[in-house]
Amino acid sequence: MSITEFLTASVFQYFLVFARVGGAIAFLPGFGEGYVAVRARLVFALFFTLVLFPMLRDSVPPTPTHPTALGLLVLGEVTIGVFFGLICRVLLMAALAAGMVIALQIGIANAFTNDPTTAQQGAVTGNFLVAAAVVLIFATGLDHVTLRALVGTYGVFPVGEMPNLGDMADMFTRIAGDSFLLALQMTAPFLVYGLIVQVGMGLLARLMPTLQVFFVIMPLQLLVGFGLMSVTVSASLIWLLNVYQDRLSPFLN
Repeated sequence: MSITEFLTASVFQYFLVFARVGGAIAFLPGFGEGYVAVRARLVFALFFTLVLFPMLRDSVPPTPTHPTALGLLVLGEVTIGVFFGLICRVLLMAALAAGMVIALQIGIANAFTNDPTTAQQGAVTGNFLVAAAVVLIFATGLDHVTLRALVGTYGVFPVGEMPNLGDMADMFTRIAGDSFLLALQMTAPFLVYGLIVQVGMGLLARLMPTLQVFFVIMPLQLLVGFGLMSVTVSASLIWLLNVYQDRLSPFLN
């Protein structure tokens, strides 16, 4: 093999690894946030691919001779990378959904702030929980676990083999269901609290029709709601991190 052929094959294999890594980095929690510069994400993906390339080079097939085969190979790698990144992103969005439910139950659903992850308006509590979850992912080393799981996708989805879209859709559906269940588990105390408040407001309105129930209950609802949040937020975030790590475990084996 000539030097030109060697370099050509190496460049192709490098960018084939980058196709999967770059697709995942675009959505991974912390790495793919909207407030992270695109160039920073690109540079990190390129350097991370450079680190992985010597370990994965033997598993990467040579350059296909037909353009169609080349396109399908690159498309498959990008699909796997985006699929893995979206799994992690959907799990993190449980914190956003939980924050929106909490805001509704304690009476601050109309207090919006700019969500840096989606560049849209979102509930204050939702943005807080997402930001806290991202910080804890890096503080507890789960960012390293996420990157290890990304490398582990090469054992689950070998390079050159088109992934089974049916199995991927089934797994993504289960992850979405787990994320919704996780959001409900994180907000269970607030759902009970909101039910009690609403029932109490209804009884007061029936017993004293002339009483402005909303203005009487609102300060108490906010006070107790924030107190309940201060007590339960740490346990909720720890539970989120445990579920996040557990769902990544199939890629770590």
